[in-house]
Amino acid sequence: MAQRGHHLLLLLVWLATWLALARGETRYEKFLRQHVDYPKSSAPDSRTYCNQMMQRRGMTSPVCKFTNTFVHASAASITTVCGSGGTPASGDLRDSNASFALTTCRLQGGSQTPPCNYNADASTQRIRIACVGGLPVHYDKSI
Repeated sequence: MAQRGHHLLLLLVWLATWLALARGETRYEKFLRQHVDYPKSSAPDSRTYCNQMMQRRGMTSPVCKFTNTFVHASAASITTVCGSGGTPASGDLRDSNASFALTTCRLQGGSQTPPCNYNADASTQRIRIACVGGLPVHYDKSI
């Protein structure tokens, strides 16, 4: 049974990847969709913010993404981390010199099956991102 669930999860991940590629979304565009919210969208509270944003940005179907961080800064200011606004970490990863306002959304409970319910954590921290061709393509973590 566990083996079957594992295969189903792999199939769903493959399907989500295929759909993203079918839409013609570049890695940079995917980074912007999943991680940039500037100015920060309004919501009555932080949990509602996460629940709405995760759904609006396509991270709750076909499965709920476990965790995602939104950076509340312009794409241009985040992109500077790929150049003079950041320092090399390892491989294509770079650490920001400046701190950014962040909201990290974490799936509440153990089920990845919609409906998805998220907890929120707001902070101001430096970030580590992957850059390719001078553009951010992956959010690694806050540091």
